[in-house]
Amino acid sequence: MKITKSRLREIIVEELTKTDKAEIKRMIARELKSMVEDEVAKAIKSKDIKDDIGDISKKILKKLYKDMSVHHPYIIDRIKV
Repeated sequence: MKITKSRLREIIVEELTKTDKAEIKRMIARELKSMVEDEVAKAIKSKDIKDDIGDISKKILKKLYKDMSVHHPYIIDRIKV
């Protein structure tokens, strides 16, 4: 059964209150957060993503170490072994 625009307008007769709108936003936020968390969890479990994260971490650590040793050698000297 197809609903026409005029029939749809008749069905939707009441205006949403601020409380209704706030509740809808909260429901959507909860659902969206849950969906995003699930997708991120799935992506992190992927071997390709783990490899990418490892490569990025290595590059960052190498750059940090290089910067510290060249520009701030006193920081390395302060490390107690």
